[in-house]
Amino acid sequence: MKITEIKMTASSFIVFLLTKTIFIFVVCVPVGHCEPEPQFSPQEQINSNPYFLPSDYTGTQYNYQNAYYAQQPMNYYVNTQNYTTEQYNPSTRYDPTSSQYYSNSGLSGNLQDGTNPGNFISSNGAGQPSQADLVQQHQIAAILANLEGVGSDQCSANVYAQWEYETNVNDVTQLNALAAQQQYAAFERDVSQVLGQIKYSRYYDSNLWRHLRYLSMVGAAALPIDEYERVSSLRTVDHQAKGFGNYTYVHVMCVQYNRLISEMVAVYNQASICAYNEPFRCQLHLNPDLTLIMARSRDWDELQHTWVEWRRQTGQYVKDLYDQMVDLTNEAAKLNNFTNAAEMWNFPYESPNLEQDIEDVWAQISPLYEQLHAYVRRKLRDLYGPEKISKRAPLPSHILGNMWAQSWVNILDVTLPYPGKNLLDVTPNMQAQGYTPLTMLQLAEEFFLSMNMSAMPPEFWASSIITEIPGRVLNCQASAWDFCNRRDYRLKMCASVNMKDFASMHHEMAHVQYFLSYKDQPKVFREGANPGFHEAIGEVIALSAAGPAHLQKIGLVQTSIDEVPLDINYLFSLAMDKLPFLPYAYVMDKWRWDIFRRVITKDQFNCHWHSLRERYLGVKPPLLRSEFDFDPGSKYHIPANIPYIRSPKPVSTPTFK
Repeated sequence: MKITEIKMTASSFIVFLLTKTIFIFVVCVPVGHCEPEPQFSPQEQINSNPYFLPSDYTGTQYNYQNAYYAQQPMNYYVNTQNYTTEQYNPSTRYDPTSSQYYSNSGLSGNLQDGTNPGNFISSNGAGQPSQADLVQQHQIAAILANLEGVGSDQCSANVYAQWEYETNVNDVTQLNALAAQQQYAAFERDVSQVLGQIKYSRYYDSNLWRHLRYLSMVGAAALPIDEYERVSSLRTVDHQAKGFGNYTYVHVMCVQYNRLISEMVAVYNQASICAYNEPFRCQLHLNPDLTLIMARSRDWDELQHTWVEWRRQTGQYVKDLYDQMVDLTNEAAKLNNFTNAAEMWNFPYESPNLEQDIEDVWAQISPLYEQLHAYVRRKLRDLYGPEKISKRAPLPSHILGNMWAQSWVNILDVTLPYPGKNLLDVTPNMQAQGYTPLTMLQLAEEFFLSMNMSAMPPEFWASSIITEIPGRVLNCQASAWDFCNRRDYRLKMCASVNMKDFASMHHEMAHVQYFLSYKDQPKVFREGANPGFHEAIGEVIALSAAGPAHLQKIGLVQTSIDEVPLDINYLFSLAMDKLPFLPYAYVMDKWRWDIFRRVITKDQFNCHWHSLRERYLGVKPPLLRSEFDFDPGSKYHIPANIPYIRSPKPVSTPTFK
């Protein structure tokens, strides 16, 4: 193939990839299969709840004109109906069983059938809002306005507790985090139960309808107490004997949903292995030790040892817990009016055909991936020999430069089309110029300021953690945090001075910029437009910040960016990083969709995992595996129960990873 043809293919790939990624993430076809059940809610029940209107409400404690949903002055409604202000006073007490107060028409139509949620159908069928409709609309708006402060405070308390745990993993912070999650879940459950009983005659406006709809869907928090805190007998697990630290779980009886996740994540965070051929050099953790080995070593046996041992110290210990968590997640989905957790996870995309859409897009991308796969196979065959790399069998996943083979960028040194012409890795230049993690973070802020975006707030600089802290166990998974109070936003990672973390900081700060852009929205709308937007924005920013033009602008690249070999190498490096990730992420969730639907049972977990990886990625484990293993559990997002395609928000914790 000619150079120009290679360049055109690579350029076309980048455009195609970004186009399809945006299509997957941004497609937003509204559906309506999970509306709040249209039941009457007695006014006494609303008034008795501490989160809602007080029983002695007089109308002076809440400003309806300034409420988010009172989009037009109250007098507008009064005048159009020829009512006097006195007649329309929302504080007037009505008989809660009277048709004068409640609408009789119920929910008519839904988003799935294309009905405009702004078309009002009144209780009297006249097509205009009746007095009762307007009263109820304003009372619902007041309830939601009152929830704003309480809900934000509850969310904030939970996130602060999760932050303390993830930045200082120990028994005390773990218990505090669990307690905070339970309290927040109880609050969400109370809100859901009350709002789910409100009967609104029509979708008063699309914002109000969506607000009620999303507040009535609370995920795992919908579990009743006897299930949320279900008794389950677990064997005593001595983690000290397995190298996980000096504590023992004895008499673990109340295994609730959040505790299951917390226990699995604790195993993951504290896992360590011993070095290859050095049985007394242990305590090698994922970051940075094992990550560096997988990226830099070309020793087949060392890579195989690292791959196998990491899975032995993580997945094998969480398989039983994971199966219990699947049951509870499915129960929660049913309580939220879904058939199973797969439907609940995919619902926020608001596309009834999401899974088929992804499959169709992958069918278009896969021929390009297969070409990349074939090229890499040839290069690795030259390196390791035909006795280890077959012409046709899947690639062994341990030699692709990453613990999970989700990115192949770390093997550029043995696959680059033009060796010695690599633009991508500016790590040596960063180190030579005296960069520090703080320098990198400041440059990330300057990148956004150059686009006239917001500076990071003072709390960000005062409280973010960007390097490991001596004496603490941190969850080093890079993440951005929104503390639900419209002022405190933070970044957490264990950064080193290298190109990868430079791009990652821009990615995470993009999340914070998105937080800042919607901070004035009601709490329920303070998130991405759909679950893909946050990661799409983060990736676009990271691609731009790590591009040759920007690197040259900030003095990290001196060579002309117009040379064809450099351009080809740069585009190839993007393909090695981004293209394998697409099927990897798809498999991560497709595997879980099948498990949530119980198409796959516990005795098939591992086999199905590797079957999907072989089908979509064309990779295989370095050794034969069995159902005693649980290789999916070696990836953080599996025990943490975080969707991957992409809803990056952990359960009940508004952070982004």
